[in-house]
Amino acid sequence: MLLESTPLSGAAIRDLEAHLLGELIHPAHYDYAAARQVWNRAIDWHPALIVRAADAADVIRTIAFAREQDLPLAVRSGGHSMAGHGTVDGGVVLDLGRLQGLSIDPERRVAWAQPGLTWGQYAERANAYGLATSAGDTASVGLGGLTLGGGIGWMVRSHGLTIDNLLSVELVTADGRLLRASAEEHPDLFWGLRGGGGNFGVATAFQFRLRPAGLILGGALVYPATRAVLRGWADYAVQAPDELTTIVFIMPAPPAPFIPPDQVGKLVALIGLCYVGDLETGQRIVEPLRRLGSPMVADLSGPMPYPAMFALTEEASRPEQSAVRSGYLHALAGDSLDAIVEHAARMPTPGGLVQLRALGGAMARVPADATAFAHRDKRFMATVMGSTHDPAAVDRQRAWAEGLWGVLRPSTEGVYMNFLEDEGPSRVREAYAPATFARLVAIKRQYDPTNLFRLNQNISPTDCRSGEVS
Repeated sequence: MLLESTPLSGAAIRDLEAHLLGELIHPAHYDYAAARQVWNRAIDWHPALIVRAADAADVIRTIAFAREQDLPLAVRSGGHSMAGHGTVDGGVVLDLGRLQGLSIDPERRVAWAQPGLTWGQYAERANAYGLATSAGDTASVGLGGLTLGGGIGWMVRSHGLTIDNLLSVELVTADGRLLRASAEEHPDLFWGLRGGGGNFGVATAFQFRLRPAGLILGGALVYPATRAVLRGWADYAVQAPDELTTIVFIMPAPPAPFIPPDQVGKLVALIGLCYVGDLETGQRIVEPLRRLGSPMVADLSGPMPYPAMFALTEEASRPEQSAVRSGYLHALAGDSLDAIVEHAARMPTPGGLVQLRALGGAMARVPADATAFAHRDKRFMATVMGSTHDPAAVDRQRAWAEGLWGVLRPSTEGVYMNFLEDEGPSRVREAYAPATFARLVAIKRQYDPTNLFRLNQNISPTDCRSGEVS
């Protein structure tokens, strides 16, 4: 039973539980402590109820319950939301983690997948057919949240964003309807779902296009973190062939087997690379990155199955307390590189990092108004992560992250929705062009006029500051 202090109707709760195929978890449940946790351990909230949905019908019932009981509703796929939107104090958490259906048609190169899958699970299954969908860079991230926010990862230059490979979405709306949105059905909703996040409903299934990507040239090159190395990478990465996507992690060298003992703890630039295409050609394309400086700390690159790329970000899969700031840049100026190296060298404790992504390629060739993801012209994305497993170091890491972000912020333009913390409505609007945001507001009014789905990077149905769409 629920704790006596819970101000909810016992009859309504019993009715909900009786009609669920899945599981209802309350504060007295043996698994409540684990079930309420999300990836960002800085978020420590206590839901009144957690529903582990087993199918779309459970999703419909839970939405109706939250609406009728006037309770805040948090929707969780993988729980990696930087802002902790996968949980809520005193409300209902709709946990989609049990929705893990996956069907792959290797002939048509199409996959049908549910939101509770992680991208690591999806990649492993697809790789059995030598196929992949462009997604994120961390195995434990949930399929649903990453997709609806856009999807920037290891194949963004070769195969575009995740939403560029999205064919349809099965969605439960605020009024309990189960819709299929695609280019042919509810096309305006489909447009909004591709970058508009969880503002319009709960996605219960996705249909993706698959691409050949069985064996790739991947791994990492590790250098001392210097302005010259970062400058060389930045100049090459954005003009390299589209088949090559790279991400740089500037951080203290971890005590890993591939790091010489005398380099552990020193500041390094780990250049993660993913080349999708002919491997011999890929070796020639990657070669300039092997000549950025001397001595190189380690060369971990080579042919590998695509899912092996997730090993580079395995540490990010572990729950920790994090402070994150991020933004797009048209260019990486020398003073920005100097600031990154200088501040990264003064990181209070290991665990934090600065991440630089080279964009462009296939992502940039999609028209900016084709989807709700509007920042396709940006060449780089910079992210500062003040992460730590030590609760005593949280404030110092956050102060460090804010300090570096204060230097980089004036050079940025726009932000990736999936890398936003709870930074306020003005930052949410920065994720979109004004016309895009206005169109999203109109779609929100149509499908969620009461803003039931507000625990997200919220697009309010009453927001008029960006003007009206004609």
